[in-house]
Amino acid sequence: MFALLTIGAALLFITIVFGAIAMILRLVFFVALLPFRILGLVLKVVFGVLLLPVIVLAGAVGILGLGVAAIFAVLVPLVPVVVAVLAVWGLAKLLSHRPTVAPQPPRV
Repeated sequence: MFALLTIGAALLFITIVFGAIAMILRLVFFVALLPFRILGLVLKVVFGVLLLPVIVLAGAVGILGLGVAAIFAVLVPLVPVVVAVLAVWGLAKLLSHRPTVAPQPPRV
C-alpha cells in the first residue's frame, strides 16, 4: 500500500517538474517571439486601414445591389396589375363621350 502511495507521489512530482519546465519554456518562447507578434499586429492594423475604403465601397455596392433587387422583386409582380389598370383606363377613355358644348356668341 505504501508502494502505491510512493508511486503516486513520484508521478505527481514528475508532473509538477515537467509542468514547471514547460511553463519556463513557454515564457522563453513568448518573450523571444514577442517582436514578431507585435509586427504581426502592426501589419494587421496597417492592412486593415488600407483596405477599409475597399471594404466600405464593396459594402455600398452590395447594399445598392440588394436595394435594386428588392425593388425589382416588388415591382415585377405588379406589372400585370399595372397593364390591366392601363387597359381599363384606355378603354374607358376611348369609349367615353365628351359632351359637346355649342359655341357661345360673343358678348358685346
